[in-house]
Amino acid sequence: MSYFDRLNRYIGREDGEATEYVCRDCASGFDERWQVCPECGSYSVRRREWGSLR
Repeated sequence: MSYFDRLNRYIGREDGEATEYVCRDCASGFDERWQVCPECGSYSVRRREWGSLR
């Protein structure tokens, strides 16, 4: 996922609500729980709650 794809997802220009988990550092979405984000290496992969990233 490119920088602009993550940015668009973060600011809400893309339907990112289809994924259940999200990295809170780079805003990448995932269908399954990851311990470490495969996109940026962050340990902040959390369940998406109320459509908010932070």
